[in-house]
Amino acid sequence: MADETTLDQLRRRGDVIWENHRYGARYVVDRPFLAQQLSAAVPVVHLGQRPAVAAVTTAVPDASWWVVYLWCPRDVAERRIVARHTGDTDARLRAWDDTEPLPDADLTIDTAEVSPHAAAERIHRHVLADGRSTVPHA
Repeated sequence: MADETTLDQLRRRGDVIWENHRYGARYVVDRPFLAQQLSAAVPVVHLGQRPAVAAVTTAVPDASWWVVYLWCPRDVAERRIVARHTGDTDARLRAWDDTEPLPDADLTIDTAEVSPHAAAERIHRHVLADGRSTVPHA
């Protein structure tokens, strides 16, 4: 979370890697926070657009990235959206319609068929089995 002044400073320094406006909110991935997360752990960066994935993974090319494509059928997405009572079902379904698949993802999971816990376990196993370093080299 950042206020507008902080966001303007990040932009001026060229530290905004990705910015998106949706559902009346602004979503930003910034370089300092991402670098801090990468130095401490394997961060989870939730992105909904192919260009966002490309922007983040190329912004820190020395990091080992695992791209996981979480997907569900549109009717399942609609039921989930309606159940959350966000009041913007049409906008969220348009976003679902506009979201391109990630054919080059390291792992693809249909969340209609896999529980959140099982998906997290599958991702964790994939990361551990891959053997790549998780921290960028200096």
